[in-house]
Amino acid sequence: MTLRSPHWTPLSRLLAHLGPETISPRMLLYLSVASTGLILLISQSSAMLLNRSHREPYSPRQRPQLSHQPPATTPPLPSPQLPSPIAVLNLSRAERAILNDVGDRRWDGRQWYLEQSRALYSYLTPEHRQRRAVIATNSGYYPSKADYLSLKDSEYQQVLQQGQPIRRLILGSSIALGIPEELLQDQDINLGIPAAHLQDILNQVQGLDPRVEPQQIILFGTGTPELLKEDSIEEIQQDTLEVLEALRNTYPQVPITLVSVLPRSRRDELTQPHMVRVDNSQVRRLNRNLAHLLAQHPQIRFLDLSPYITDNKGYLKRVFSTDGLHANALTALVLIKLLDFNDSLNGIFSPSPVGP
Repeated sequence: MTLRSPHWTPLSRLLAHLGPETISPRMLLYLSVASTGLILLISQSSAMLLNRSHREPYSPRQRPQLSHQPPATTPPLPSPQLPSPIAVLNLSRAERAILNDVGDRRWDGRQWYLEQSRALYSYLTPEHRQRRAVIATNSGYYPSKADYLSLKDSEYQQVLQQGQPIRRLILGSSIALGIPEELLQDQDINLGIPAAHLQDILNQVQGLDPRVEPQQIILFGTGTPELLKEDSIEEIQQDTLEVLEALRNTYPQVPITLVSVLPRSRRDELTQPHMVRVDNSQVRRLNRNLAHLLAQHPQIRFLDLSPYITDNKGYLKRVFSTDGLHANALTALVLIKLLDFNDSLNGIFSPSPVGP
């Protein structure tokens, strides 16, 4: 049985009308291909689909994973559209008043924990209520990292149970926790933990409720505890990307800002000798790798604070630090101003009402 194209009949009439003397070999070849090519294409496509159905079962398209390998070369990235350091550090009267007020405080971690845990007592687990009682009755006892983690989890549970919207969700180490409340809004929640490593933050992320989406997520003060332990850049980079991937999986539509790892001040400006373990050349390498790895992911923004807080040698200016390593209120203010500027530029939400 011979298969014949449905175009064969009209094609035969056309050939008869033209006559053999007007038909060139090239035209005849073209017409024959035109009449049979459609059937050949359909039959080949059907065979491919049938064969693939046995070898490749259908699966939903997977979202691309964050690459853990830095590019072979790392040329400087173009700076994002951010204001100049002069513009950011031109503080208003209200901003100076906040910094003056915060600068007069002496942060006592033990007292702060007792006050916060008293306010969140009903959200603490029975185990951590007992822990709080031990700390409260023994002046030599200080809260551990586990106590802070429980405290911040209780704060998060309070927000969930009260049905409060979350504007900015802040994660990180004590550098993040040190952001003064005066620079935050009521709908911001700061889950920073003293001495929190990236694996601690990953555990926090895994406990977040995917049904309650913040408007924005900020990672600030990450990597510093690992640098103090002299972990390798490759380990810190991998742990950072794991945290970011967990955040993307939990909140696929929420913008994420990773703030650059902070360098340290000059050796003679450090208040503790062990802070010299933070190698600024390693900090620069880590930030450069992360900036390039994240450049292709529009959900994640890498915010480099270095142009605003470092000197021409890459050291953290002492005016931006409490001890030569940890950020102070001025650094936090620079961060908030940059976030507000970028968010207003992109129409996410209006800047924080600090005042003129």
